[in-house]
Amino acid sequence: MKKVLLFTLVLLATISSSLLAQDTFKQVLDDFHHTLAFTYHPMIDDSNFTPIRSRSHELAQKAEALEKSFESEKEKPEGMEQAVEQLVEQCEALDDVIQKGATDEAIKTRLSAIHDKFHQLESMGIKREEEK
Repeated sequence: MKKVLLFTLVLLATISSSLLAQDTFKQVLDDFHHTLAFTYHPMIDDSNFTPIRSRSHELAQKAEALEKSFESEKEKPEGMEQAVEQLVEQCEALDDVIQKGATDEAIKTRLSAIHDKFHQLESMGIKREEEK
C-alpha cells in the first residue's frame, strides 16, 4: 500500500511540474506579447515610436525570460527552439540599434520582424496545445 501511495505521489508531482512548466511558458509568452503590443501598435497605428524607443530594453529582457522559460519545457516542437532564439536575437539587436539612435524606418523594419516572429511562436504553441 505504501508503494502505491508513493508511486501515486511521484506521478502527481511529475504531472504537476510538467503542467506548471507549460503554464509558465505560456505566461511568459503572454507577458512578452503585452509589451510587444504596447510598443508595436502605437508604431503601426499612429507612427508613434516613443513607446518602442523607451521600452526596447524591456522587450529584450522579456524575450530572454521567454528563452529561459522555454529551456525548462519538456516538449519542444520542431523549430520552436530556433524561433525562440531568433526572437531573442532580434529583440537584442533592436535594443542595440535604438540605443545607437536608429531611424524610425529601421525600427519599423525590425519591430515588424519581431511581431511576425512572435506570431510564428504563438502559432507553434497553439498547434502544440491542439496536439495534446
